[in-house]
Amino acid sequence: MIALATWNKLVKEWESKVGPAYQIPRRSKDRLVHFCKHCIPHLKDKAVVEIGANAGIFGYEIAKVAKRYIGVEPANKVREAKKEKPRTDYFKQAQITLEQIKEFNPNAVFLHDTIPEFCKREFTGNAFVACFALYHFLNHEIDLLKEHVWPRCDVVIIQNRVQDRPKKHNKYKFYKTKNVVKFFQQLGFGVNVVSAMSEDKRQKYDEVICHRLKHE
Repeated sequence: MIALATWNKLVKEWESKVGPAYQIPRRSKDRLVHFCKHCIPHLKDKAVVEIGANAGIFGYEIAKVAKRYIGVEPANKVREAKKEKPRTDYFKQAQITLEQIKEFNPNAVFLHDTIPEFCKREFTGNAFVACFALYHFLNHEIDLLKEHVWPRCDVVIIQNRVQDRPKKHNKYKFYKTKNVVKFFQQLGFGVNVVSAMSEDKRQKYDEVICHRLKHE
């Protein structure tokens, strides 16, 4: 996993050049360790897209094993469309992370696309990742992914926050892991769930690991 010294150096650069960082070790280390242990092996030699890439720390790990990596970070575009004041531009932070990633994987890129913009591109990948993001997607965005992205995937990995109160961005109630499992089973995936608790016991989350079922 990324050395803490390297990660902290990135945080300083993100914050000095862009603004406050979300993917700091205190907030994300437990999740990243768990993701590396249980999810990264399933992405080896895959062409991976990660939607909701933030500053790119999970992408940093994915790109170590992936054949190709695309990180999509639409947050500020979404907020601007809603006429909300943008927070830190995580896409700009991801561009700083990319300088490090390019040292070991030249086939990596970050895109400042919304989901509709990304789905207009020709998708040639075979793996999809979303960490603490799926429950934020809107109904029409999920429909686009169902049509253009997930049918082409052999592997889908969702890191899902277990929440006491619902996120009502879509009709699927993805804040409950059982609903994520049911959704991807209906899309033709076999699903395994690995649960974890943060070190401070304040946050529970699940890795939902989906593999395309092959019919005889």
